[in-house]
Amino acid sequence: MKIAYIIPGFRESTKQEKYKKITRGLRKKGFIPINVKIKWKYKTMSNYVNQFLKKYQHHDNQSCIIIGFSFGAMIAFIVSSKINVKEIFLCSLSPYFKEDLPRLKKSWKRYVGKKRSKDLENYSFGTIGKKSKCKITFLAGAKEGNIILKRINEAGKKLSNGNVYIIKDVGHDISNEKYLNELLKKIK
Repeated sequence: MKIAYIIPGFRESTKQEKYKKITRGLRKKGFIPINVKIKWKYKTMSNYVNQFLKKYQHHDNQSCIIIGFSFGAMIAFIVSSKINVKEIFLCSLSPYFKEDLPRLKKSWKRYVGKKRSKDLENYSFGTIGKKSKCKITFLAGAKEGNIILKRINEAGKKLSNGNVYIIKDVGHDISNEKYLNELLKKIK
């Protein structure tokens, strides 16, 4: 039995059509998709990680994958250091790790909020990367913001278990047909 957890982006829901398309694509590949509902309002990354861990059921690590988009990709990456899974797919990984925070624009920090920003200081990409033993597939659109592309390219260089794929003519948009096709093509 192949299981795929799907974690949406910040303030999004897996009930949105873009995530339903991912769910349908996974079913065609023989996966049982599990949509993870995240309660975003007034919560921090620590809360999001705990929400996922409460939903997660232990599976044979060779049959379980996690797909996350943006903030959902951060959640997937963090939990991969706490549980055993076959592979994680980090789609447009948000650049809000401890190492990234000094580089963020004030407008990005305002969008995330003070409480979340303070909590994000607890999550070092380097430390999490050392603990994550699964295969990691990074995907991003070529038209993503520079800070996102920088985070993904640095990640790909630092992690021996990671591969980076940049999708031409696509921005921060997992609903884009090119993005969706590339994601589903990478999932085996």
